[in-house]
Amino acid sequence: MFSQQLVTYLLSQPKVIDGGTANINIQDETTRLYLKIPSDANYEFLVQIKSNKKKTFSISLHNQENKSKEGLIRIDYNSGHKNPEYINSFVPTIALPYQGYWFENESHMHIFVEGFKELAWAIPLSISTFKIKDISNDMEYENAIREFMNAINNTTQIQFQHSIV
Repeated sequence: MFSQQLVTYLLSQPKVIDGGTANINIQDETTRLYLKIPSDANYEFLVQIKSNKKKTFSISLHNQENKSKEGLIRIDYNSGHKNPEYINSFVPTIALPYQGYWFENESHMHIFVEGFKELAWAIPLSISTFKIKDISNDMEYENAIREFMNAINNTTQIQFQHSIV
């Protein structure tokens, strides 16, 4: 299990997409991008973008270690989640009012909290610093992905493919 200090370090480090520039087709149901920290070969990451355009959309960052993964951050749009009923000393102040809170079809950000199962805690996107609060069209999907990649300190250029109709 990771420490809060390690997760803060990992999120703050500049990352690059393995293999260079990524082309993301926002029509795909699942996209996976592998990232690394150029100055620290000990860590590899997976960004996973999942979309069911009729209902939900999520973007997550996991540390990949052999066949296991540790969730670091995830954004869920129009999704459900229940926060833990108990707190510990690592639960950030911003999350305290949401102890036991049920997100019902509400956009929220999952955060790493030491001592809890993977990404057990979330806060509403409406109170977060994440700029894209809602998704209602393709441009907002694209902007949410760009914002997420910036938030995790990805330095590799990403491009988007759009369907020709």
